[in-house]
Amino acid sequence: MKIVKLIGGLGNQMFQYAFFISLQNKGLATKIDISEFEDYSLHQGLELEKVFDIDLKQYIPTQDELDRIKDKNKYFNVRRFWGNIIFSNPNQFIKKSHFIQPNFSQYYSNIYTTEDRYLDGYWQNENYLKSNENQIHELFHWSEIGKRNSKLEEMIERGNSVSIHIRRFDKPHNFSQFLYRLKLSLVWRVASREYYLKSINYITRNLEHPKFYVFTDNIEWVKKNIPLNVDFIIVDWNRGDKSNLDMYLMSKCKHNIISMSSFSWWGAWLNSNKKKIVIAPKKWALRFSKDHNLIPETWIRL
Repeated sequence: MKIVKLIGGLGNQMFQYAFFISLQNKGLATKIDISEFEDYSLHQGLELEKVFDIDLKQYIPTQDELDRIKDKNKYFNVRRFWGNIIFSNPNQFIKKSHFIQPNFSQYYSNIYTTEDRYLDGYWQNENYLKSNENQIHELFHWSEIGKRNSKLEEMIERGNSVSIHIRRFDKPHNFSQFLYRLKLSLVWRVASREYYLKSINYITRNLEHPKFYVFTDNIEWVKKNIPLNVDFIIVDWNRGDKSNLDMYLMSKCKHNIISMSSFSWWGAWLNSNKKKIVIAPKKWALRFSKDHNLIPETWIRL
């Protein structure tokens, strides 16, 4: 049996669920562990079931199955840390059946075995999606987007639309979120002003009459740093539990400029325009790790 751990924001949950689907489609008995969300205060919590027509309850492992496969030792995080420090591999000191993905985007072909495994990672690699693309497109489908977004979607479909996702670190609302943001700033990059200027310049040189749709969690930064002397609209009304609708709208744009985020990666990947231009940062978000097949070959990296 395989058990896939679900954690993180919507984009990460989508990668993990797509990985789960790839295991199931290989004929492997696979379940999904959502227990980390019981006291998870970041992002919007468990969103897969809220946003998409997905029923996770049928795949929840029993406590006996978790006890048999998952490492639940109270010193788990300490042993994981020292495994990383000493061997650059967090799996050295933990239960053999509990597999931690050492690199967030590494592809592991040997994962498709019948051995019991608790699979703890992000699985941000397009190779996990390639044989299941149609199914994943059907699963990640929005049924209700609201009147204001419907009107914007009509505008997006009429013109030469380009989404720009500008993601800065979210503002913390409590001390635990402050510590989490501090850790993120040490480990993760954010796309620079220069990246966005180059991307906008590339689009204006290669497309006729582009109209830009800016999706951001920091409008003030956009106004101060991005010279919006092009045709643009700032989409600023999808907040809180409606923020997932930005991903939907990005996927409806004909072209995409993405940030260093799995959220905007999915917005571009779900874009069905066969002639789409997608621009992504040359260096991805994690400072100390290389991305492996995260960015499709047809996308442009600047």
